[in-house]
Amino acid sequence: MPSNRGLRRLLGALTAIAAVSLIAAWWQTNRMHGRGLVHARTLFNNSDPQDLRAAAEALAVARRSGDCLASAEALARAQLLAEFGEDAALVEPALAAAEPERGRCSDLVLAAGISALARGDEAAAWAALAEAQQSQSQISLAPLHHRWLFGMLSLGTGAGTAEAQGGVQTLCAEHPSLTCTRLLARLQLQAGDGAAALATLSRARAANSGHLGLAADEALTNAALRREFSGVADLADQLLAGPEPSLGAVDRAHALLARAVVHVHTGEPAAGLARADVAWPQLPPWDRAARGLALDLSLEAGDSQRVRAWLPAADLPAQDAALAETWALLVEGDVMASLSALAALPQDLPRVAYLQGLALVEQRRWDEADPWLARAETFYPGRVELEVARARVAVHLGDPVTALRKLTGLAEEEVYAPRAWTGLGEAHLAVVRARAPKPGQTPATSDDADDWPARTDMSEGTDERDLRAAQKALTRAVEREPRAAEAMLLLAQVWQRRHGAPEAERNARTWLEQAAATNPKLPRYREALARFLADSDEPARAETMLRALVDEPGAPPGTPLVLADLVLKSAVRRGEPPPPEVATWISRAEADGADPGALARTRAHADLALGTAASLRAAALRLDARLTGEPTDIDARVLLAQVRLAQNDEEQAESLLRSGIYQVGAASSGRLFLAWARLELRQHERKQAAHHARAALRRMAEEGRPSSELLEAADLAVSLFIRSDQIKQATGVTRGLITRLPDSAHAWRLEARAQLAASESTRARNAISRALTLAPDDPLSLEVQGQISLRTGDRKTGRAALTRALERTTDDAARKRIEELLRRAPA
Repeated sequence: MPSNRGLRRLLGALTAIAAVSLIAAWWQTNRMHGRGLVHARTLFNNSDPQDLRAAAEALAVARRSGDCLASAEALARAQLLAEFGEDAALVEPALAAAEPERGRCSDLVLAAGISALARGDEAAAWAALAEAQQSQSQISLAPLHHRWLFGMLSLGTGAGTAEAQGGVQTLCAEHPSLTCTRLLARLQLQAGDGAAALATLSRARAANSGHLGLAADEALTNAALRREFSGVADLADQLLAGPEPSLGAVDRAHALLARAVVHVHTGEPAAGLARADVAWPQLPPWDRAARGLALDLSLEAGDSQRVRAWLPAADLPAQDAALAETWALLVEGDVMASLSALAALPQDLPRVAYLQGLALVEQRRWDEADPWLARAETFYPGRVELEVARARVAVHLGDPVTALRKLTGLAEEEVYAPRAWTGLGEAHLAVVRARAPKPGQTPATSDDADDWPARTDMSEGTDERDLRAAQKALTRAVEREPRAAEAMLLLAQVWQRRHGAPEAERNARTWLEQAAATNPKLPRYREALARFLADSDEPARAETMLRALVDEPGAPPGTPLVLADLVLKSAVRRGEPPPPEVATWISRAEADGADPGALARTRAHADLALGTAASLRAAALRLDARLTGEPTDIDARVLLAQVRLAQNDEEQAESLLRSGIYQVGAASSGRLFLAWARLELRQHERKQAAHHARAALRRMAEEGRPSSELLEAADLAVSLFIRSDQIKQATGVTRGLITRLPDSAHAWRLEARAQLAASESTRARNAISRALTLAPDDPLSLEVQGQISLRTGDRKTGRAALTRALERTTDDAARKRIEELLRRAPA
């Protein structure tokens, strides 16, 4: 047995050996710990989902109680979820495992905050950020990473962008990483500096050419700036063609969204929206920019319903949600509601300027729109829809020829740009209007021929070329725009300009009906249709529409005057005083800023309808004042002539008409000739009145006046030619009329009357049959059918037609005339 001294020596040696072993083990463990942390930090900084996953797993292997590596692992797992949308199920267990390190390891606080960011719990994320800013441990996977969290919260809320950007720039300088670089580019884009964002990404890609996340960022940034569409499409397609694990869920959603933008802007809205549908659920709560881009994209594609479905889940700040809703209203054509909503938002917001300018253009408030568009361009330089809108403003406020060149270039270069083709057609029409002769400029054609031109030959003229170009552009707009009411309205105007074509009125009506149906929320489309109906011999339907329109917000200021004039004409025709509501309509039009000339004419019209000596004097004074300032106001001159006739001053009325014909010139004198013909009829100069009525018809046809005015002149001319036994002249008038207005029952009725007077019974029967096909219940056509049948010996048909006419007529004179025919016709 060893002595006590020897035992003590042995125990001492064993103790020393154990201590050395423990020291060696401690040194080796710490060496492995350091290597694990450094390696994990390198992986963490790569901003790649596979690397982050590997970092978390390496930390899980190397960690031990109390060394903060559990917190580092939790941070890596939270980062993977927040940045890439991956491995959501592993975050909570990692946070729970690291809980004993709370209070010592700041990575755990950051991990909790980043996890809250990924869940959309902004309050918890901000609280964690505040705690992390106060406490930094010696051991950290990502030093100063609280600045990254601040930047991400800024992306999600829009708060403190400048401060966040400065902090991230400092972070990138002190601790360079791709994670930091990518966030910096996003913050630069959010701050409106797209060029800086692209430059940051370009430098990073040059040094990391194979990094897929950077490629997705570049594609999305270019898409957000609406540039380099072909490059965006190629890059996004390559990313999406790769295997699923190669991109994180968020980066894949960004690639999908970038490709969707290109689809929509290159004429494939359905494909774009389908990709956006796939991307939307993968966009994290912090990705406010991408979510906003998806919403914008849907609205640019004209799909407001998709936006309304997404908004509740988007969890946007109230102001952003309000802007999206406002844009949706604009897309749906509810311009007044959109403008009202915009007025309630802060006026210094870039998106308010953008939407305000576009909404005012839709309402054709050109003067107000231009400054808003100019301001919007400072926030969104190069946006083609703003260029198109400003060019459309220039069509109306500037030189239409210069604006036409601008819009031609835009339409050719940006084939699918919103409203580009509408603007191009609008510009062609403006050039035609600018070229139109002013009063007194163009000589009239001869009035000596028995017939009148059935069609103005414009086939070789510059006007016709511009009208064809306008029609082509507007047809493309109808094909490509999701809501093309404006293009439809302009197409109607193209056909109204082609007034010599037999199909012109039919096509104009069709396009006006479609425009009103396409956008029922903007009153001016229905108002345009109502005006057309009033001018096309359908006053009853026009009045019904106008009565519904007159109280609508956003109706054109002239709408109450159009209604008032229509009602006044009807009252005069029935011999009734003007209804009290006319005064209300006139006051409303004045309050809304209606044209002063139109106001003066309608007031005078109401005075004329009242018919008292005082009201006639008031009308004369009003119209005299109007003509002193505007001697070429033809409607005011005709109305004043009617007032003078009501005052039994035929000499003054004739002087007004003669001097007016001299002042306005032959090209605009049709309505004056018609008024002169009526004056001559009153003076019992029937033959001269007939010739002047025919001259009025020919001139108004060349002016492109509404069909109701042409029919009024033709009716007077045909009736007077028949009464003065000038049958050849009567049939000459009706031959041109039915060629020009083949869908008018009134025109065919006049043809039947003329052919009956010419003893052409077969032609008369065919004509009246066509009239009744177009308007089966028209009492005047039934009366003519009865006359033709009685003249040809068909008493049964004649009496039946006259009986139907008597049942349907509301005119006392017509009733007496039909009763006399029935009395004389044998049973």
